[in-house]
Amino acid sequence: MMRWKTLKSRYSYQDKWLRLRTDTVRLPNGTVLDDFHIVEFTDWTAVLAFSQTGQLILTREYRHGAEDLTTGLPGGRAEEDETDLLAVAKRELAEETGYSADEWISLGRAFSNWSNQNNKVHFFLALDAKETQSQKLDQSEEINILFSDYDEVFNLEGMEPLSCHQLTAMHLLGLYFEKHPSVKRRALKR
Repeated sequence: MMRWKTLKSRYSYQDKWLRLRTDTVRLPNGTVLDDFHIVEFTDWTAVLAFSQTGQLILTREYRHGAEDLTTGLPGGRAEEDETDLLAVAKRELAEETGYSADEWISLGRAFSNWSNQNNKVHFFLALDAKETQSQKLDQSEEINILFSDYDEVFNLEGMEPLSCHQLTAMHLLGLYFEKHPSVKRRALKR
């Protein structure tokens, strides 16, 4: 396999949230694609936060892209100049839920949509989260906080359909718990 060669590149659109880059590329077989679009975002975070009572902290909010009420994980995007994704995860958990935690574990990262987006989602586990402040929501946010037992998280109304990054987060958490059963016992208070 060979990489595609970028012959030229320009921004078709950009604002503080995203950039749409339009590339002209040559494929290894010689085919030239004039308008291959890449959506550039900053990296995102997703937080699997367990409360001091061993429940997973979830968010319930309207998401206009889905045009539906969704139940998911706290998290959000890094600002343009932010490179410390753990700091982003901590900020987003606090802003969206009012909770914070002292113990954090990185579970890995994955591309959001590697066919036409450049950003990654960084997954974090937060243990013994406690309420330390009130929510500090953006103007466009209205978020309810829900709590779920780990074994019941996929049985909650509103969890269908799920976002790919939340499914990935739950999968990575399951793998981590398999390798670290003592952390699982501490997280779930069992």
